[in-house]
Amino acid sequence: MLAAGGFDVHAVATTATELSHQTSTVPFLATMGIAAEVRRGNKGRPRPEITFHHREVSYRLLDVGPRDMHSWQKLDGRQFDLIFDDELHSFRPDILLCYGGLSGDIARYKRAGRQGAKIVLALHNEGYLASADFFRNIDAVLTPSQYLTKVYRTALGIDSTPLPIPMDLEDVVARSRDPIFTTMINPSPEKGLMFVARLAEEISLQRPDLAILFIESRGSAGRLVQAGMAAGFDVRRHQNLMLSPPLSQPKEIYAATRVLLAPSLWNEPAGRVVAEALLNGIPPLVSQRGGLPEICQGAGFCLPIPPGITPKASRPVEPELVQPWIDLIARLEDDEEFYQHHSALARQASQIYHPAQLTPRYFDFFRSVLNA
Repeated sequence: MLAAGGFDVHAVATTATELSHQTSTVPFLATMGIAAEVRRGNKGRPRPEITFHHREVSYRLLDVGPRDMHSWQKLDGRQFDLIFDDELHSFRPDILLCYGGLSGDIARYKRAGRQGAKIVLALHNEGYLASADFFRNIDAVLTPSQYLTKVYRTALGIDSTPLPIPMDLEDVVARSRDPIFTTMINPSPEKGLMFVARLAEEISLQRPDLAILFIESRGSAGRLVQAGMAAGFDVRRHQNLMLSPPLSQPKEIYAATRVLLAPSLWNEPAGRVVAEALLNGIPPLVSQRGGLPEICQGAGFCLPIPPGITPKASRPVEPELVQPWIDLIARLEDDEEFYQHHSALARQASQIYHPAQLTPRYFDFFRSVLNA
């Protein structure tokens, strides 16, 4: 979005993801029509380095193989620092947009700051509440919701700027839709694993004609099966339950989605999938946790889950807790007029996430950082 509007943007990162299983980077990029150059490792820089240009952004990635989101810092942090410092001195950014609070991250922010870059922290969770000292060398803080801004202002007195989640419509909006599934993305404990395990069981018993699709991410199909087993049922016996590996672009998910499920059990700061659903005219069903109601912008449905139900739950919830969700899913399937009304409300609410509205707000924010 910034690059399309005239900013010169370079992205530096590793290939580590939150997926439950890893994907080879270059073949994955090829599925998106991206031709990447690979610099093979040597004695001084053992891991491959990947470069490519896409949508006016220059990317430079360190291929860390099967490393997870945190272990790469200890194992490959030195090589990543070399890449980061190469970019820091050759590109000389005015702004470093960053995230992460590990010691290696903080050291990189300080190096960029000493060179004169303004440091903007993209704050997307509540993991930085331990101390206000972390924010001392941060020039500006960007959040995806009023909810998260309020959390940090209340807890630490930190001022931040809430802006709606940026979206690229080409990635998110399906050109044509065949809305079949009630879809749940990432069946992990935080996203409501023990809730959806019970919902999957009960809806399959009551309405086996309703198709439910689970998209793997951090949460895998195996975890969903294990969750059901903890309460004595096996979801694999239901033919209306479908499982999918991660897909390369969100629009591939929403092309076949009729209703989105987001029963998060943690205080969801924003919930990107909810905004993506709205853009596709898909009514989301969300829990009243964190910023999810705010992201809905008055569309979809916000349903209560008792506060005692948390990501630490070891067994699926009781059947009566999922029944209101099942009743609503069934009505959205059976009552076409009801569904079309709420689909239209979703599209109307999604206007706040359109680049035409968002781009000027992001430009104003970054210009204000530069001029501060």
